[in-house]
Amino acid sequence: MKNSKNGLESINSKRNVAVIFGGKSVEHDISIITGVQTLNSLDKTKFNIFPIYISKNGTWYTSNEFFNIKTFTNLNFLQNKSTQKVSLINQGILLLHNKKKTIEHTKIDFAFLAMHGGFGENGALQGFLDVCGVSYSSPNVYSSSVCMNKVATKILLKSADINVTNFKVLQQETYNKLGYKEIEKSLQNLRFPLIVKPCNLGSSVGITFCKNAARLKDAISFAFLFDSCVLVEEVVENLREVNLSILGDTSNLETSVIEEVSMSDDFLTFENKYLNNGSSKGMENTTRIIPAKLEKVVEDKVIEFGTKAYKFLGCKGLVRIDFLINGKTSEVYLNELNTIPGSLSNYLWKDKGYNFTELLNKMMEYSLLEKEKEQSKVTNFSSNVLANFEKCDKLDFKK
Repeated sequence: MKNSKNGLESINSKRNVAVIFGGKSVEHDISIITGVQTLNSLDKTKFNIFPIYISKNGTWYTSNEFFNIKTFTNLNFLQNKSTQKVSLINQGILLLHNKKKTIEHTKIDFAFLAMHGGFGENGALQGFLDVCGVSYSSPNVYSSSVCMNKVATKILLKSADINVTNFKVLQQETYNKLGYKEIEKSLQNLRFPLIVKPCNLGSSVGITFCKNAARLKDAISFAFLFDSCVLVEEVVENLREVNLSILGDTSNLETSVIEEVSMSDDFLTFENKYLNNGSSKGMENTTRIIPAKLEKVVEDKVIEFGTKAYKFLGCKGLVRIDFLINGKTSEVYLNELNTIPGSLSNYLWKDKGYNFTELLNKMMEYSLLEKEKEQSKVTNFSSNVLANFEKCDKLDFKK
């Protein structure tokens, strides 16, 4: 059966899918929320589901108890009898490590990635899965690594004529060598208020809002605790923050509704995103207006910049793109691309007719189509180069 909207084939055969979450990241706990929500939203009639939790020290585990979010509130949950260490090897074979032996547990056909930050979004996990031959739901190594680095993203977007805020980049080694006074001089062309943030983190961790120079030094030092590269950028006046999610591959794109996020602080903090009213529903918990009440020209600009950035940076699967808007001038700036968004932005797709389960199905469909395109490319090249070295054992390589 084909989807009438874009001709994509539906998933008919039951596949073994893994949901990978947790990891060595300051966003570890948020990843657990996204991971558990994904586990419980997948269609069990279509998939055999295998939860893979990566601990803060990088060890991989699986357990049927990982479907329950309450499992992770117990500090000793890794000691449960049902929890077992696992590892993934070539051809997607999932190994189960018991105390006495290692056995082949199953073959993973596809992985839904729910790891935020760190090794989850910077391309490291994606590269490992490529080596293992496992298709996955997020953008590839290149797109993930670029989008994770806020500086690289801004430089590339600027080259594509997509509006970004004025910014400066600070390297910790240079900062330590020159000292704050010299660094402060290099920031004189930026206009307060300023936002100081680590280059390679999300969830608003390590970010400081500086109304004037009084907080700037401490803000920079704080950001360097999380990353050796720090971004200092101007705050958009009369700020409105909106988000758009895009789903697709290099040939097909679908855009979600646009949301406006309500902020009680100068910027969208970790608490705004995840801890409103003591709840822990992930990004879905944030106070938001869906759809955002935007003028048509502003809405069109958000979609234009979003789709252009998605294609230019080579994204696939589901991405959430965050924008900053000057409420008076209607100027639109692209802030960042989240390649593994909190709760996978399922709340942005409900008005488009996709519940979370259907959205996950679509993510897999698009990813597998993109995989087919990649496999059609030439990856082997035959030559007789090695034949020229058949007597290499007689060569003196020390020379």
